Amino acid sequence: MGSDVQKFTSKRFLANIDLDLMRALFARHFADGDSPVAFDGNSAGVRAALTEYFHAPVTDWSEGMIADLHRVKELGKESGLQLILGEARRQGIVLYSDAERADDAPPTKYEAKHVALYTYLNHPSVFEAAADFQALRAPTAMAEFRGPDRDADADLTEETTDALKSAIRRLLAEDLHGDFCRITPYENDDEISVVVSHGAPIKTMPVVAGDREEVIPIQAMKYATLRYSASEGLLRIGGVAKARQSDVAEAFATHILGRPGFFAGNDARDIYTLDAIAEVGSDFTFDHGFDERIREVRIVAATALLYERNEDEQLFKFVRSLESKDASGSALQHLRSAGVPLGRAWRLGEITFRVFFDVGAKRPAQVTVRLKPPGTLAFRRTRFEKAIHTLVARNGLEVDRDAFVLVEAAE
Repeated sequence: MGSDVQKFTSKRFLANIDLDLMRALFARHFADGDSPVAFDGNSAGVRAALTEYFHAPVTDWSEGMIADLHRVKELGKESGLQLILGEARRQGIVLYSDAERADDAPPTKYEAKHVALYTYLNHPSVFEAAADFQALRAPTAMAEFRGPDRDADADLTEETTDALKSAIRRLLAEDLHGDFCRITPYENDDEISVVVSHGAPIKTMPVVAGDREEVIPIQAMKYATLRYSASEGLLRIGGVAKARQSDVAEAFATHILGRPGFFAGNDARDIYTLDAIAEVGSDFTFDHGFDERIREVRIVAATALLYERNEDEQLFKFVRSLESKDASGSALQHLRSAGVPLGRAWRLGEITFRVFFDVGAKRPAQVTVRLKPPGTLAFRRTRFEKAIHTLVARNGLEVDRDAFVLVEAAE
């Protein structure tokens, strides 16, 4: 973390940053007269003092300064800039006044790093919301829990949110994440999103201080995300340790749904299947005609698993695996060429497919997806997320929950 913020405060950054912003940043961490940088001198002298401060060992920095810069760094890139601008529009906030935009400031004033710091100091509500939305995009693989019922409404009130916060805080404290926990809920049509901001476990980092080595403790900010679709009774969790995912799901079911055990069924994690592909075999192709944005879908990797029957135990046991890769989309065909018939002995364990979306440019946008039953659908969460889930469902790669309900009712 220390080296990250040192890279952020590069010579170029310090040579161009608005000194009023740096004055405000230092004022957050140093009382009047205690600042190591005097901002009343000429700009060249102030910038020289800033360079001296930030090029000193991290052990000499204010711990609060390190924490602030680490947070700003996370949004100090082009993707973060777009999130900040989008959130400012959503909140109806003008980041820079007409007078600020009309002055003779250098173009670097509107670079991502500079805008992130400006927003952090002057428009904290915009910054926090942008950080939350970045957290919602971040997880590539989210744990999914499906309840027994569809249309299970959530009760997202201040009281229930506080109860969820208390439950998650207890779990975090048990795992040595500290006591800090902030929960921010968002509602979007049928989906509820909850962003949990919390401390990471404390780490130590060796740094050089003059002619000696020192070890400093560092606690970074981390995010967890919960996304719930009421119509599907489906909860997705990202940024939570695997061992804690079921606990977080239970906390959500208890306090937000008012239904303890809603995600605790034996088949709650049984979301995805490759049976539709195994039935067709190596000739399987994705049907994407229902979405005119999709140009092509290629299966670029497939893993087959060999099982043999143990007659003594009357069970099938895993023996070995074979992985096929082909960027052109012929991964399944290569399995057939290798003499791997999909069926009772050789079973399809996972696939990776690449979806090409028409975005009106020469080159299509690409999303690479890894699907591994029963519960893994991993891909970078983008504007095409709903399209990916629809593609998977329309091609029979989601477990038919209604069939489960009928079987359970019959039993």
